[in-house]
Amino acid sequence: MHSKTHHVDSGSPKSRRLLGRRLAANVVLLLAFPLAGSARTEQTVNLTTPQAPDVYDLQHSTIHHGKNWYCAHPRMVTFKYFGGGEIVVGHNHALCDYREDTDAGRSLKLWGAWHDRRTGYYTQAKVLLQRSLDGGRTWAEENEVIVYDEGISSAEKRNFLYQQDSPRESYDMFRPEAVFFFGQAYLPKERDIIPVCFALRSPDKGATWEKVPTIIKHPDGDKNPDGDYIFVLRNCYPVVRMPDRQTLLALVVDVKPGGGPMVYSSRDQGVTWSFLNHVAVDQSLPGRFTYEGLVLLPSGELHCYYLHISSEDQNVQGVKNAICMSVSKDGGKHWSQGVPIVGDGRECWKNPGGPGVDYRSPWPILLKDGRILVIFGRRRMPMGIGGVLSSNGGKTWSKEFVIRDDASSGDIGYPVGAQLDDGRIFTAYYYTLPDGNKFGGTRFIASSSFRLR
Repeated sequence: MHSKTHHVDSGSPKSRRLLGRRLAANVVLLLAFPLAGSARTEQTVNLTTPQAPDVYDLQHSTIHHGKNWYCAHPRMVTFKYFGGGEIVVGHNHALCDYREDTDAGRSLKLWGAWHDRRTGYYTQAKVLLQRSLDGGRTWAEENEVIVYDEGISSAEKRNFLYQQDSPRESYDMFRPEAVFFFGQAYLPKERDIIPVCFALRSPDKGATWEKVPTIIKHPDGDKNPDGDYIFVLRNCYPVVRMPDRQTLLALVVDVKPGGGPMVYSSRDQGVTWSFLNHVAVDQSLPGRFTYEGLVLLPSGELHCYYLHISSEDQNVQGVKNAICMSVSKDGGKHWSQGVPIVGDGRECWKNPGGPGVDYRSPWPILLKDGRILVIFGRRRMPMGIGGVLSSNGGKTWSKEFVIRDDASSGDIGYPVGAQLDDGRIFTAYYYTLPDGNKFGGTRFIASSSFRLR
């Protein structure tokens, strides 16, 4: 059975000051990824690289751990903080005994396990939603909900996905209790197994979910001119509710080569979603942009945060393999050129080396005092969870700081998070620590809470 106890690091809270060298001069950085036929605004960022913030009152906990379970990718599911200490965190949840590389047909290779549509662990995974009522300290099993089961048959998936004539529930998705889940259902096609992106709505904090999904399609249709299937991927950053109380905005990723985040809008409470515009594309085609997150600032500006993944190598240089941001001042219709927000201050990761990537799965959080925090996973030694902070609306970004750096494998990350009522920052992610299981240890859902100054 999986463990439901909540473990907090022993000892007094750890406070660390992470200092790095100052840049001698300001650097003006301008990087562009133009879109053919689309208006683009330029964004010039004056980068002085402020020092990293202090991380204090830091505690690590376990949300879900079981040595026969593979629990992973909370950023692929759903997350929301409702206030009053109530948090929902989802993850993909599959049986696994960690004996072989292809354990019971579910790949345990560190890279690409999620994307292996024939043997990856997701082929037998359930989407498990957990709930805490005390700010992430405990997670009662009686509050768990299964939102979706990828292990059902292809016929059952088709019956679930394609209910064109079924009536839809009438929900007010602007209510604070409302929450979305965007999932992927893999179906066999002529030459491959293709994911179908779908959305479900809940009016009651994820306790119940509608039975009829919305299918999210690529703006170019189902196939490209060569006859290959094209599709979108949704990384489940929360939907943005615009001030007009009519428009919902969500981001999906165009997964074709050179693809990137795209804005979709809904004006019917999320029953249908329509393509609005691209945020960024890599026209030189050495990689793609992904791990999208959309933040609405009090000024009305929209920020989109995303990661570039190069197909050439793992070196970070400018936008290449970096976490980036773009800005929209017209409700997501047009976007500034992408600029990197990371790359300086990596000396906070002690004794770095080996293969892997510096950044994965960024998650932006707008803090109550107006600062913007971006949390990310690191899959290069030392592996763990880190962050960067902006105190001026994204104009400059701090040096990196470490939240934890004790992971036993690179199969980690996909953080979600929010600032709680008492000012603590809560983040959940999947992680590994040595526990006797092979391949770096059990994949489990962990959390950290901390404060910044």
